[in-house]
Amino acid sequence: MSRSDDTQVRKVVAGACAGGAVLCLALLAMQAFGSAPPPEPGSARFTLGPLFWPSGAYNVVPSSTSGLMILMAPAAAAWGFSVHVRCSDAQIRHCLKGVALLVGLWMLNVILKYRYPIDDPQLIALLWYLYYVPMTLIPLLCLLCALRASALDARPWARLLRRAAWALSIAIIALVLTNSVHLQVFSFDISRPDWQDAYAYNWGYCLAVAVYVAEYLGFFAFLFVASRRRLHGAIALLLMAALPFGAYCLMYVLRHEFAVRTNFSLNYCLVVVALLELALDFGLLPSYSWYDEAFSRLPLDLKVLARDGSVAFATNVAGPMPAPVLDLALRVARSQARERVTRVRTSAIPHALFKVYDVSGGAALLTEDVAPLDERHRVLAERQERLRRSNEVLRHESSLRHELWRLESERRLLASVEGSISDKVGRMRELLATLPKGGDAADRARRRDMLTEVKLLVAYCKRKGALVLSERSDPEFDRDRLQLVFNETASDLRSIGVDCAAAVSLESELPATVVSVLYDCLYDVASVALFATDPILMIFVSGDEKGVGMRAALDAAWVDAARLEAAASSLREDLADSGGSLSLQLSPTSLNAAVRVRVGGVVRQGGGAS
Repeated sequence: MSRSDDTQVRKVVAGACAGGAVLCLALLAMQAFGSAPPPEPGSARFTLGPLFWPSGAYNVVPSSTSGLMILMAPAAAAWGFSVHVRCSDAQIRHCLKGVALLVGLWMLNVILKYRYPIDDPQLIALLWYLYYVPMTLIPLLCLLCALRASALDARPWARLLRRAAWALSIAIIALVLTNSVHLQVFSFDISRPDWQDAYAYNWGYCLAVAVYVAEYLGFFAFLFVASRRRLHGAIALLLMAALPFGAYCLMYVLRHEFAVRTNFSLNYCLVVVALLELALDFGLLPSYSWYDEAFSRLPLDLKVLARDGSVAFATNVAGPMPAPVLDLALRVARSQARERVTRVRTSAIPHALFKVYDVSGGAALLTEDVAPLDERHRVLAERQERLRRSNEVLRHESSLRHELWRLESERRLLASVEGSISDKVGRMRELLATLPKGGDAADRARRRDMLTEVKLLVAYCKRKGALVLSERSDPEFDRDRLQLVFNETASDLRSIGVDCAAAVSLESELPATVVSVLYDCLYDVASVALFATDPILMIFVSGDEKGVGMRAALDAAWVDAARLEAAASSLREDLADSGGSLSLQLSPTSLNAAVRVRVGGVVRQGGGAS
């Protein structure tokens, strides 16, 4: 404990002792000189015996227990000081010290009323009404203590409940103190000699009692919420002590002879203080004897700051506090926003994490050593950087492989198209060189057939050349684009007398290499239809995730058998090079071919597998 803290505690102790002593002496003076009977001749003027011990076998009314009430005043002051020392929560500590103060003032009021000679009925009634000031405020303070202990006081409904309880208590006090005007709490005839006993309760008294009962029930309910499971038995002990007192209060309200003959004020204060002390001892309310010493021995770098920036408590291992962190802690302490925790780091103290918690009256600052975490973060950052560089290398390698595959695919496609076009150009030259020169009908028919084949070969070369160009600009063929290619071929076939139609149904795009294989197969079938009689050719292309298929159906009145065999052989060769499959049915007047090409297989063949 620091020297300033020790001085503050000594001041509190001295003040409590001085206040208790002055109050005790004042009560003793009133007891001794205010209403003591005149001394008999030859006897002592002042004796302490009658002050503390009542005379008679059963005479414990307030006027005969003033000695116990005199002792209750310094006892309440001592209990209030012990609460100041033990209770760690500022709000609960203030409420409990308020209870101790109200107990002392209540005892003073009772002694004034019963032991001091007063003849004015209005003053006697006012002293009677003043009973209800502590009687109203003590249950309210108990309720506020339990509400704070349950950690529910910051919620909106709790704030509303607190304001409503204060407003209702103030209204009850005002109603009781002005009872002589309206008689809505107690009704009596002050002109009668026995007016202090002949009175009746009105609705104001019922309201006050209902509020007291509700506040004490709330006190126990919130204590139950605040207690852990192992402390629920302590709540039961408090209830066992409170229930008989509740029965006693009910007997007093009903003006039972036994309860009325007792000192209700003294008993009330004793029971309330005893219940609050039990709640402190059981831990239902925060109670830590010399908690600052226990706090200082915590193995944490922890400091509790007041709103002005001063350090209220600090552990023995607490280190320095940088100015930026202090400013942040002060902002948290003064702000209205209730956040669970605020984290901050500063370069002034490396490898340290500062956590600022909002507490009642200030802020708590916890400093954690995060050097192991920083080392792990450094290792993880280095590993992440290595992985990032590895990913960059892999990404570059992948792009390079893809570029090599594209170039290889272009080369293979170009070689394939070049070979195909070279053969077809040679065939066109051969046909053009052997065109018949005669003018008879047979030569004209043969010349027309040869030129028709040349036209088909030119269209084939044009399509294959377009595939090479598309491989560089737009190598993927979707359904619309492939439909356009097949429709153009079908249009060319119809222009030379082949009744042809084509349909395409695709859900994905096809590479140019696959389209080249399909076009080769289409030309193989078209070369048969070109020299058939009344040919009808139907083409249907469909695809799925595994590959693409093309079905070609040729039906004619007459088909050249040699060209059928040549087309079948050409289909097998084209599909053998591309890794596809062929299902072929031939007849003297028809050809049915089902071609299946795996897209991945063509890609691996064209570009190679990486």
